[in-house]
Amino acid sequence: MTKGVIILMLIFIFSNGFSQEAGKQKVAAIDSIVSKYIYEYAIVGLSIGIVYNNDDFTKQYGTTDLVNNYPVSDNTMFNVASISKLFTATAIMQLVEAGKLNLDDKLCDVLPDFKMKDKRYRDIKISHLLTHSSGLMWDNKLKESPDDTTSISLCIQNLSNKKLNFSPGEEMSHRTYSNAAYDLLGMVIEKISGKRFDEYIEQNILQPVKMYRSTYYYEDIDASYLAIPQIVAGNSKSIKRLNTLGIDNKRKPVLNERPVNLKSYEVYGEDYEHNPSGNLISSAYELNLWMHYNLRMYSDTAFIGNLNRHTLSEMWTMQREIPGKKTSIGWGWWIYNDDELGKSVFHVGNNPGFCCILMMYPEQKFGITVLCNGSYAQKAIWNSLTKEIATLFIGS
Repeated sequence: MTKGVIILMLIFIFSNGFSQEAGKQKVAAIDSIVSKYIYEYAIVGLSIGIVYNNDDFTKQYGTTDLVNNYPVSDNTMFNVASISKLFTATAIMQLVEAGKLNLDDKLCDVLPDFKMKDKRYRDIKISHLLTHSSGLMWDNKLKESPDDTTSISLCIQNLSNKKLNFSPGEEMSHRTYSNAAYDLLGMVIEKISGKRFDEYIEQNILQPVKMYRSTYYYEDIDASYLAIPQIVAGNSKSIKRLNTLGIDNKRKPVLNERPVNLKSYEVYGEDYEHNPSGNLISSAYELNLWMHYNLRMYSDTAFIGNLNRHTLSEMWTMQREIPGKKTSIGWGWWIYNDDELGKSVFHVGNNPGFCCILMMYPEQKFGITVLCNGSYAQKAIWNSLTKEIATLFIGS
């Protein structure tokens, strides 16, 4: 795919929320920022959502894949990977507000069937799961998952002969990150609410925010509106690094001045038991609704949302720090204090064929979501591209 073809593919949807002149300036500036990354990182499809004060807009680029070539639009749905954890954390805090759960509750008391070979498991608290400080492993994968509600008990059984990586609450860093912890939080939600995890999220979070199309099931989405995961074809170590880490062995951009061959990844998302940690499918348009909703809960004392302001503020307040780093974690939300732009709360996502970020600057009433159907582009999506667009709006 040539640079000229890629740039010609750029399409955008721009709302009338911003003033006409300011809108034109932002559109031109964002297009200029995005176009270089689309070329440099061989991005197939990209969707951006921005909220600023009471305004919002979305911008779309490219296609859902390289075969059907459906243009990315406001209706295009992406797997948002670990951004899903923010919805799981919100559900947990709703149960805490309702007095049905305490952050100091021990997991083994809430889920009596949960046991591990390592007796330290008895000390795991709900707070440890939320802050990736439980000692649990990165993932708890079933070899042959039934991909339905019966997988919950199997997932718990799968932990029975495993040990923790460290004592609960002892450590916290990027190395202690645990998808397994959030899958267990999903089981806590099911146990306490008496509802399937996805039903609880739909009824108590998605519907109140009017995120009516967001779902955990890609089969429910019209094929023309579904972004298809894209990966770099090949089996070399360098290509595997591109697909998982977004860098080659020289830590340079994906193309590194040479073409790459892309293909659609054969698996979409993960099995049922991993819905809480990374299986939500949504759009930039609907994530804009969610960012607006959260920012309004935070800033408008008269607004009654699905959390109270105090709880949301606690979620956006440091609960555990990473020694020597600017990044810390609240209740589910990562927190970063940028020297130029101020405090942000965020989460990134990465599943095979997808990478994404949702980031908000609460004091500036600004939020941005970037969704991409290529995990090999995460270096740009998580960092430079998103930072440049945020600076365009709230930088000095």
